[in-house]
Amino acid sequence: MHKIRLTRRARTASAVALLAPSLVLVAGPAPAYAAETTTRILRVPMDLSVVLPCANGGLGEVVNFDGTISEVYHVTVDETGGFHVHIVETQSSVHGVGATTGDRYVSTRVNLFVYNQGSGGLPITSTQQLVFGIVGPGPGNDATLRITNHTTLNADGTVTVAFDTFTAECEPTAP
Repeated sequence: MHKIRLTRRARTASAVALLAPSLVLVAGPAPAYAAETTTRILRVPMDLSVVLPCANGGLGEVVNFDGTISEVYHVTVDETGGFHVHIVETQSSVHGVGATTGDRYVSTRVNLFVYNQGSGGLPITSTQQLVFGIVGPGPGNDATLRITNHTTLNADGTVTVAFDTFTAECEPTAP
């Protein structure tokens, strides 16, 4: 199995996305007397570089992607002041170019993120599942990246579950 490495910019963007809900802990939940839900849809330009070892005949290369990420944010503050976030991200019109070969790539991505926080700031559960597919020219240039992470903090702040899984696979060359 080959590994796909994200560039520093991509890792930083991922870290910011994962840490954003923790800001609620600093601010604390707002007192609420009735449930309130907000849904927002955003379209965000994407600029991402990925080291793809499957590319360039197995020698690897940096592939620079750009396009648009569509994000749907659904945020609810419940009757007790609990805070709940559901985010779904998908890509559209995302294309990449190999920095060495000039080969053209297309990518797909689905990112599901769920965050729940109790009214007093705890307990907290946070889960993310991301699948990022890359399709390149000819055999042996396709890859799939999967990220899953989950954290649970119980009512006294003890971490009871925490894991991150990351897999990146080059699709086998067709015979």
